[in-house]
Amino acid sequence: MSTSNTHQARQPRRWCREVLAVACAFHLGTAIAQGGAPRAEAPTVKVGDRWKSEQTDRRTGAKESEFDRRVTAVTESRIEGTENDGRFVWTSELNALESSVSSISGDPKGLSFPLEVGKKWDYKFSYVNKLNAGKGRQQLSAHVVAYEKVKVPAGEFDAFKIEYTGFWNNDANNRSGRFKNTGWYAPAARSVVRFELDDGYNNWVRQLVEFQLQP
Repeated sequence: MSTSNTHQARQPRRWCREVLAVACAFHLGTAIAQGGAPRAEAPTVKVGDRWKSEQTDRRTGAKESEFDRRVTAVTESRIEGTENDGRFVWTSELNALESSVSSISGDPKGLSFPLEVGKKWDYKFSYVNKLNAGKGRQQLSAHVVAYEKVKVPAGEFDAFKIEYTGFWNNDANNRSGRFKNTGWYAPAARSVVRFELDDGYNNWVRQLVEFQLQP
């Protein structure tokens, strides 16, 4: 969000945080494979693409943070840009390596393309929080469970619903726990448009509220 980018909020204590087919019809990175099953390749992200999302606590409805990201450079393996007052670095599959609040190492593979219903994968990574010197590790299993419509403030999208389960360890305070997260990746937005996180401590939803894509 990203998962992916998508594991930390701005507060120091909130560390958590897309084909080729035989016969197909294309639309912004999507294809309908033989048999009618949707499938999506990694999107073609372009300089100038922008996404703004907001994160709210699902228990109280209080707004916790917002993220305004704009792409400034794209290479074969990296996507870079500004994030609020800082910067972000993603892999070509939109997985965060660096954000304004954290640095990530290992295999942060919240998205693994091509996406199609039924696909599963495992991944793990470590992170360092830039705001409070916290650090930790996450190990998760991902499963694409559906292709469905999802409505967020930025609009209604056809999206791949991905469920994540696994474990986290916060090395700064010796805490650990389990994840039960869900993300919706929309090819038309070149982005995860909704991400829900529940790690036993934090319980928030991050949604796309504005976006602008280059043709």
